[in-house]
Amino acid sequence: MPIIKILAVSGSLRSASLNSALLRAVACLAPADIRIELFTELGHLPLFNPDIEISDSSPVTDFYARLLEADGVIIASPEYAHGVTGVMKNALDWMVATEAFVNKPVALFNASPRATIAQASLKETLTVMSAQVIEAASITLPIIGSNLDELGIARHPSISTSIREALYAFHTEIVNLQSPKTHTLYGIKNCDTVKKARNWLDQNNIAYRFHDFRTDGLTPELLQHFADHLDWNKLLNRSSTSWRQLSSDQQNNLTQDKALQLMLTTPTLIKRPVLDTGEKLILGFNAKDGGYAASLSETNAQKT
Repeated sequence: MPIIKILAVSGSLRSASLNSALLRAVACLAPADIRIELFTELGHLPLFNPDIEISDSSPVTDFYARLLEADGVIIASPEYAHGVTGVMKNALDWMVATEAFVNKPVALFNASPRATIAQASLKETLTVMSAQVIEAASITLPIIGSNLDELGIARHPSISTSIREALYAFHTEIVNLQSPKTHTLYGIKNCDTVKKARNWLDQNNIAYRFHDFRTDGLTPELLQHFADHLDWNKLLNRSSTSWRQLSSDQQNNLTQDKALQLMLTTPTLIKRPVLDTGEKLILGFNAKDGGYAASLSETNAQKT
């Protein structure tokens, strides 16, 4: 697999910061195809001032250059008073008017299960900056109160396994995003059929990105794209639990518009998965029929 470069940024300046220790452990656990650089100069960035050009501040220029060079960014930041730390927000403010985070894959690591508000705020800020927050690579770990240092984190059986799995997911997603022939698989990650489809794609070295309706959302435009290429009667999963929970009035006298509105409101009504190859949409998956073998040509295969 190709080597990718990751910039790891801690949102804490404390020498004993759990988030900084976590990122140092992540660097220790990174496989050979992932190079992680720890950015330790966050405290040297001046307070954000829109009247100052980035080029006028060498610390800001350095941060900007490192972000541009990185294939992806891992951020681990604590929560202070239900908010993102000042130094973390200050660093992001400097980058708002730049392309540093535009389409940049970002994984959010969290050292405290209690730090939910800041994580949500951080994700919102990064999304507004057009970063691609990779849910599959974003993890919350029970490090707070564990008395673990970076070595203890790296040696902890379950925590180190979670970190390795997140790094693998991050690497895979970055490579897939960089591939011009990447497919997109739409569904819900805990769906058994979706799991089988993902396993088939992985085993056959076919690059894809996964779009989870629950975490990544479903827009009217995306649903209309499905309807333009697939029979809406087949797209609507009438054997699903969600369908059985509908009232008889909702189930009867359906038109395409009514069906699409139901699916937009309740994405679990969509038959899963939907694979978009860039040339066509493939609905469903059946391993007994050879999976996608009959539908995908060898030219679409990408080594990941």
